[in-house]
Amino acid sequence: MKGSEAMLPCQNRSAPSLHSNALSKSVSYWGWRFANTKFESWAIEMAALHEPTWREAGIFEAVMASIYRIPKNPDLILGIAEKWCPYTKTFVFPWGETAVTLEDVMVLSGFSVLGSPVFATLDSSGKEVKAKLDKEWKKIKKAKVNFVTQVAWMERFLDSGDELEHVAFLVLWLNYFVFPSRLYHLYKAVFPIVVHLSTGTRIALALAVLAHLYAELSLLKKHITAFSESTSTARIDLTALFKLLQRTSDARQILDSLKIDSFEWHPYTKTEKEWEFPKFYPEKAVWIPASPNLDVEFVSFARCIKVSQLVGIDNVEHYFPNRVASQFGMLQDVPCAVNQNNLSQEAAWNDYNKPINDLALFIPSRSAIPRVTPTFCEWWRRSFPEFQTSSKDKDANESAETLKARDRKSLGADTSFVPSGSKMNKKGKDNMKIHAQDSTNTRRKNIKQE
Repeated sequence: MKGSEAMLPCQNRSAPSLHSNALSKSVSYWGWRFANTKFESWAIEMAALHEPTWREAGIFEAVMASIYRIPKNPDLILGIAEKWCPYTKTFVFPWGETAVTLEDVMVLSGFSVLGSPVFATLDSSGKEVKAKLDKEWKKIKKAKVNFVTQVAWMERFLDSGDELEHVAFLVLWLNYFVFPSRLYHLYKAVFPIVVHLSTGTRIALALAVLAHLYAELSLLKKHITAFSESTSTARIDLTALFKLLQRTSDARQILDSLKIDSFEWHPYTKTEKEWEFPKFYPEKAVWIPASPNLDVEFVSFARCIKVSQLVGIDNVEHYFPNRVASQFGMLQDVPCAVNQNNLSQEAAWNDYNKPINDLALFIPSRSAIPRVTPTFCEWWRRSFPEFQTSSKDKDANESAETLKARDRKSLGADTSFVPSGSKMNKKGKDNMKIHAQDSTNTRRKNIKQE
């Protein structure tokens, strides 16, 4: 496609500003929670009893990650948020775009990209459990007046040993560390999700977490812009997991230098102590034909690189991994035009969860050097002449001969899969049912620091 047809990101012409104390103080990150001693002990106790169920539900790593403390750096978050484009869902730098992707949420936080949607309904037995939770909720609310706090909830269920203790723990975890709310109130909206998870049913929490973050990044970008253009003293309360922005060690270096050399495109492929590579980070590049027995780790990777819409608790957000193909170790070309219609939760989920049968999935080598095409460089420089690129950018270009050899076949007229490196070819007509099993049991162990 022609470069002029691609959607351009927002233009951030200015260098990162030094944020005033007033701006930093005007933003509250209610989603930045630390586990207290009681929760840590409760989590360890529940993990010992329910680890098999949690692994089946795809939350074991996520629950245990909640215990880790990540120091908050407000200026760093604001500096990154300044680069956010609400239309492309990417951060825009002079040398290109980056994004928080489903891969980041899956690998860093342990949330699953597979399973059922967050709006999945309960069967009769699940409704019975939810009814019991509702009854306990009303008792606590009546005693504590108008709302239920984490303290009151823990007083009722911590070490209670009754049939609801496991479910009650997950209610607290989801409310406090996955879908936090302003202040420390708990909300019943997570009850159906909790009941599913407590029985080992996998829920695609990664989509909802990322949808929430995307929505609030747009709110924060608007707040920063309004704050810089006026003497506004308005405040903003954020509840998304902004700690995801600080979980890359090179975040500060990126903002300080604004050079492409400072960005680690494929950070999870580095050898780390106690880090076992998932199957989608192979030593050598491989083609994986789709089949009914396709490993769930490869299915997870396929979901991460597919253009889609993220289904959240109460919102749906566009997801454009094709704009940041280099983050997956793939060749970055001019992003293809995609359908940007806003879908309902159900329609968005059905599109996201389409079977990937009849396809062959390309998995790049974990040692691959991310590159961009000459076409991309030309498009970017023509679109943003004010951005000065370094000579090293030219070294990242792939030769024209190599580009000609690349085959960008896709499934029918569907261009939603990342064209840069993820070649999809028809292989057969058998439908494939994807079972929601453990997508990944790996997560970085050194997330305590920025």
